[in-house]
Amino acid sequence: MSNAKKLESMLEFLCNDVYEAISSDIDEALEHTAPGQFANRISALLQLAIEVEGEQLKSVINAAAICDVLFILRRSILTDELVDDSELLVAAELMKYSLHRFSFMEEYKPYLYGCDAEEFRELLIQWESDNSWLGGAILDGAVLEPFRLLVMIACVIKKSPELFQSYSKILLLTAKLILNANGIQKEDQTFFTELCNDLRELEESFCEHLDVLTELQKLKRTDEVDRVSDAPNQITPEASLKQGLRELNALIGLDAVKAEVTRMANFLNIRRQRQAQGMPVASQTLHFVFTGNPGTGKTTVARIIAKILYGYQILRTPNFLEADRATMVGGYVGQTAIKTNEVIAKSTDGVLFIDEAYTLAKSGGQDYGQEAIDTLLKKMEDLRERLVVIVAGYPVEMAEFIESNPGLESRFSRYIVFEDYHVSDLCQIFELMCNANAYQLTPATRGNLAILLNRVFTDRDQNFGNARLVRNAYERTLGNHADRLAMSSEPITREALSTIEAVDLPFRIVTGMTGPIDLSSSRWRVNCPHCENATTASLPFLGQIVKCNACGTRFRCPWWNLDRDTVPGLTGFELYERPNDLNGYDVQAEEATAET
Repeated sequence: MSNAKKLESMLEFLCNDVYEAISSDIDEALEHTAPGQFANRISALLQLAIEVEGEQLKSVINAAAICDVLFILRRSILTDELVDDSELLVAAELMKYSLHRFSFMEEYKPYLYGCDAEEFRELLIQWESDNSWLGGAILDGAVLEPFRLLVMIACVIKKSPELFQSYSKILLLTAKLILNANGIQKEDQTFFTELCNDLRELEESFCEHLDVLTELQKLKRTDEVDRVSDAPNQITPEASLKQGLRELNALIGLDAVKAEVTRMANFLNIRRQRQAQGMPVASQTLHFVFTGNPGTGKTTVARIIAKILYGYQILRTPNFLEADRATMVGGYVGQTAIKTNEVIAKSTDGVLFIDEAYTLAKSGGQDYGQEAIDTLLKKMEDLRERLVVIVAGYPVEMAEFIESNPGLESRFSRYIVFEDYHVSDLCQIFELMCNANAYQLTPATRGNLAILLNRVFTDRDQNFGNARLVRNAYERTLGNHADRLAMSSEPITREALSTIEAVDLPFRIVTGMTGPIDLSSSRWRVNCPHCENATTASLPFLGQIVKCNACGTRFRCPWWNLDRDTVPGLTGFELYERPNDLNGYDVQAEEATAET
């Protein structure tokens, strides 16, 4: 096995194990990112991965793993303070199977399928200046070695240092290969020895922390020592159903998706009532095909469906397993069936979610994806009462995938289309990210952001990133905000730390916008969500609690419906109106303060 394949194999197993541990007990994972905890630096990153835009936990773990590998690659290359071509060549060769783990980050897509030495140099330079959480500019906002922190959280949840030991092996292998590229020098040997010692000391310290933590947990909850391993079965079906329906209703946008899942829930509800009355019930196939562009919430909804199916006792557990081609397809004859059966075994009595499922049907060369499909189809029939499979991907590719195999067409009977998020949805997702991290938007910021996202939506293509694009815009905004404050000669107040100004927005993500637009005379259309009284609001009211003059309902004033005629010279702004887009949102309790 080549070193590149060995590295990817090690990363695959470790990333999957970390994901399984953290996703099995999200609440405990978040506890260890609280202030004063060992992983508090990734609090915002983990919160975002779990709560926003399709629960991109696995994607974040994958990208974090590559961040740590790039970090150790950079340190190894610069041990002698020189960037040697032979080192870059070895690094590029080593990473050719693993850079796909950056796939949900738009800026790294040119490198996903490998790169040569010069392109790898460009990748390192780009990554070193990236101040997003998963970038390499650790002095400007990026998180130092985020994967290490995620591995440590997983170790605490599993009550074992085993995953950290695997993590250490990956770093040492990576460093050793680079240091060997142009011959081991004295400084190389010193660096490698120090790296070994640092990892060993960190493991010893972490094990002590693990032992103390375990003892504290025993004292506090002697009857819950095995809580982590039993976590998926702790929640009752009734609680799981309520949680699933609550999460479904809380999703931003996705009205058609909500309607389809609600229709399924209604069917299952009636089915359960018929069973209670001793009446026969119709047998229904509950395998799904999700189609939609990236970032439209497919993974989130799949998790919700797992909770609902468990709630109605269609499945024995609320277990949810996410898989893709890498976890199911092997590199030689016979390996694929083994890997696929292992994935199915872990998913039995729960939901198996296969993202980008059409990649299983790659044609040409020695490809074993069809073996995975055949194995899956057989198990879907054998385990039809114990397994629900959800496949997802781009609309056109998924249609071709299903049509390519009669067995697939007969197994999947439920199709849900995930439309692109609309302008108002994108605005609310950005606002949600800000609220989750104690940032506030000024009215001028909201107005300019609405125009910016309107332009993004207008120019979208089949690769439109939806909520992922919003997240990237949010991260760049925070970077601009930090740069602005760092260059200020005035004392930095708490208000300044929490306030996003219009100049902080990433206007460069669209063509033709270079900075904020003067919206002082703008008017924004708004309807009361209760009586539908139509009016307009001026800039200061955007996002603020207002009161309807007609019926007295209090709500937040929407900020995505600009009357473009009130902003002279505005170009590229399109009017997109769905039935509820003009309505106010976040209806307030009667005692809430409000402007009229």
